[in-house]
Amino acid sequence: MAKADGEPDEVALLALLPADGTPADGDDIRGQLGWDAGRYAHARDRLQERGYILAGHGPGADVCRDLSAVPPEFRPTCGHPGSRVTVQRVPVTVPHALCDLTGVIVRYPGRGGATVPGSPGGGVANSMGLQLQVDAHTQDVTVTVSGLEGNA
Repeated sequence: MAKADGEPDEVALLALLPADGTPADGDDIRGQLGWDAGRYAHARDRLQERGYILAGHGPGADVCRDLSAVPPEFRPTCGHPGSRVTVQRVPVTVPHALCDLTGVIVRYPGRGGATVPGSPGGGVANSMGLQLQVDAHTQDVTVTVSGLEGNA
């Protein structure tokens, strides 16, 4: 799951929000967590300051992941291992805190594809020059290509 700079409350709140950015009811989330309004507001506000979520005003307002930092082609694949995405531009880094790409098949035109590994610090490359790297700390996924198209 996403790491929110090691803050357990932030990680717990983010874990309950739909990966696709669908809004969730703040009161429902707070109830699932079993938190009082102050604890919930603190974690919610910290996540919003970091750009991880969008939240309405008031304690029970809707809250959702802020996927604006995630390129549009990746959004439907967040949290859906086995799904496929065709990258539009490289290099590109997708923040794990907002979009878990573990197990997603990433393709780039003329460079084939590869599956995002689940191990932090791991990487994978194919013979056509597509490279995926998972940051050891943040678990952000970076996609790059090398060599000439069709001939890495």
